[in-house]
Amino acid sequence: MPEVLSQNEIDALLTALSSGEVNIDENTSEDKHKVRKYDFKRPNKFSKEHIRTLERVHDNFVRIASNYLSAHLRSSVQMKVISVEQITFEEFIHSIPNPTILITFYLDPFPGIMLFETGPQFVLQVIDILFGGKGENIIKTREFTEIEK
Repeated sequence: MPEVLSQNEIDALLTALSSGEVNIDENTSEDKHKVRKYDFKRPNKFSKEHIRTLERVHDNFVRIASNYLSAHLRSSVQMKVISVEQITFEEFIHSIPNPTILITFYLDPFPGIMLFETGPQFVLQVIDILFGGKGENIIKTREFTEIEK
């Protein structure tokens, strides 16, 4: 049961607050979110537990995404997680093919911007199916047309 302050204790607290002896911000600083600087050139390594968690998250994502795409495209879509690694953003940018599809989006309720990258063959097959084709593999790499962009 919480203690009840006497009138003298209340008066003493109010006097201390008005004179500046007690700082209100000292007690509320624990409630604020801690923000740390992050160096993208030399990222902190994820722990093995974090990597396993990310693998499970990505496994769930590809399962849900493949079911969703299979239903909407009325074609079998199979996806799998090849690996989960931590690399710098610069290494990532240099590792993606040209041309490629990069999509940025918000994923409420999570803060920040998400980045999704996929190769052109997947997107071109989806577009082919949406326009009535069979979604055949397109081997030749080429620039995107206006409708594909």
